[in-house]
Formats: sequence, C-alpha cells, structure tokens
Amino acid sequence: MNSETQTNSSDVLIVYDSVRSGKRAKELCDRIGQQLAPDYKLNLSIWRLSALEILPPLARAAAREAERATLLIVAVNGDKTLPRPVKSCLHWCARGTRVANGSLVAQLHGILKMNEELCPAYVCLREIAHHAGVRFFSEVVELPEDELDCSLDAIHERAQPNTSL
Repeated sequence: MNSETQTNSSDVLIVYDSVRSGKRAKELCDRIGQQLAPDYKLNLSIWRLSALEILPPLARAAAREAERATLLIVAVNGDKTLPRPVKSCLHWCARGTRVANGSLVAQLHGILKMNEELCPAYVCLREIAHHAGVRFFSEVVELPEDELDCSLDAIHERAQPNTSL
C-alpha cells in the first residue's frame, strides 16, 4: 500500500444493536465519506452489540481493531441501558481510538431529539468518551412518521418527560 492510499483512507469501527441501527450507522459513514472527498475510503469494521456482550474474545478483537480506528460509531436505542460487558468493551474501544486521535459518535434511535441528553445510552457513551479522552458527538435518528407509534399511550409516554407538571 503506498502512502497516498494510506492518507486517503481511515478506519471506522461500528457497534450496533439492530439491523436498522447498523444500516443507519453505515449511512452516516457514507455521508462522512462524501463530505471528506469522493476518493476518500472508509474501512469499516462492523460488530453486533449482542455478540460483543456474550463472546469476550470478540470484544477483545473489536478493541484491537479500535486501535486503528479514527471513528467509533455506537448505534443503539437511546432508551436502553448498556449491559456491563458492552460498557467494558466500549471503554476498551474508545481508549483504542485515542491512539488514532479518534472520536466516539453516539447514534441514538428510539428517542426524540429533545430527550437526547436525558437518555441512558447518551449519558453512558458521553462518560465513556470523557474517560477515554476522545471527542464525543451524537446524532438522534428519529423514525420516519410512518414508523412512529401513534397510539394514545405512545404519544402520552413520549410527552411525559417534556411537561413541566
């Protein structure tokens, strides 16, 4: 590999919890690649959260790959609390991205943008980035209107945290 190729590529580690969130994380990578330059190549390493949780050797392998990554994207449901083994793995990965002067991006779904900083996953991932000494960014991926649960119970539940009463 020549030096020109090396300067025009970057490693990205994606950790996701569902097929939909993995797809959204890949779309984010595509947007980043388009904005950097059309000839810029992002080398993706994609890991399913559940596999990292139950298979420690995979978690260690992901952490080793993170040492080359300039970007760690964690695409998860914002309302869910991350299990302890996953938090440990993400700590290792975030520390690994520090080697490459990288960043952690929390791509959250299943929440409203206005509730972002209150959700458990956001708080956890921001803390992981802080402890690892890497930059932290977040993005909320709201569901399209046709996929929103519009039942009265769901509307009431989404509105609860936003009222002053």
